[in-house]
Order: sequence, then structure tokens, then C-alpha cells
Amino acid sequence: MNSQKPEYLVPALIAGAAAGVLSGIPFVNCLCCLWIIGGGVLAAHLLAKNTPGPLTGGDGAIVGALTGIAAAVVDSVISLPLRGINEAFVRRLMEGVARFANEIPSRWQELMERSTAGGFSVASFLFGLFFSAAVFAVLGILGGVIGVSIFGRKKTAAPPPQPPQRIQGPPDAAA
Repeated sequence: MNSQKPEYLVPALIAGAAAGVLSGIPFVNCLCCLWIIGGGVLAAHLLAKNTPGPLTGGDGAIVGALTGIAAAVVDSVISLPLRGINEAFVRRLMEGVARFANEIPSRWQELMERSTAGGFSVASFLFGLFFSAAVFAVLGILGGVIGVSIFGRKKTAAPPPQPPQRIQGPPDAAA
């Protein structure tokens, strides 16, 4: 049994950065959950490549959770400067809906105006980061477990075959 623990952090940071970038870019982030699950699978693949022995589901869960947390941080940092693009897109979408809809509920219009005119708040940023980290960690765990089930089963070197043993009968009973 291999007593050496796998190195989780490097694969999680690499895969988390990739998943976070893809989930933070507008119009690419429509597959946000899939990017995070894929990041967990990628982290499990990188972990399996650098670990000599077989991996367990717990290894996949650990590397997946770390991947999800790293992806949440990268996603939040990338989404911050692109916030204006997202607000403009939502505003244009609401104007288009208003042209075709006979009546938009007043609460809906008020909610959209409040969400697009809010500006930056440290508290809302930290709350969003915490919420994203929790959701992304769960999705990363799912991806990590899937990745370990695909990539983590390595065949260990089997012992060499033993030569056949001669079976000896009872001591000279024929006399």
C-alpha cells in the first residue's frame, strides 16, 4: 500500500483557474456548472497522472472541492471588471422584452432597475464569492469523483507468478 498522500493543491489550482476563467467570461459562462464539473474531472486527471498508486473517491472529492473553491475565486475576480458588460446586456434584454410584452409586472421592473443600478459593494462581492465557493465546491466534488472513477484506477504491478508446487503424497504407504 502506498503511504504517500497525493498532492492535491497544484492540480486543483490549474483546473480551478481554467474553470474559473471559462465561467467568468460573459456568453461563455452559460455552461457555468458544466465548466466547474469539467474542472473537477481535469483536476482528477492531473492528480492521477502525478500519483503512482490508485486513487479513491475521497481523493477525487478533495481535489474537486479545492478546484471549485479556486474556480469561484477566479470567476469572481474575472467577473468584477466585466460587470458593466453584463449590466448593459441585462438592460438591453429587458428593453427588448418590454417591447414585445403587453405588461411587465411592476415588481419585476423594480427588481431589474435595482440590480443594474447597484454599483459595487464589498459586502455583496464577498457574499457572492462565498455563495459561489459553496456551489462550485459541490460541483467540483461531483467532477472530481467522476474523474477519479475514469482516470484513478491504476493497475498495480502484480507479483510474478509462482512456479507450480509438487504435491507429495503420504509417506510410503504402499509397503
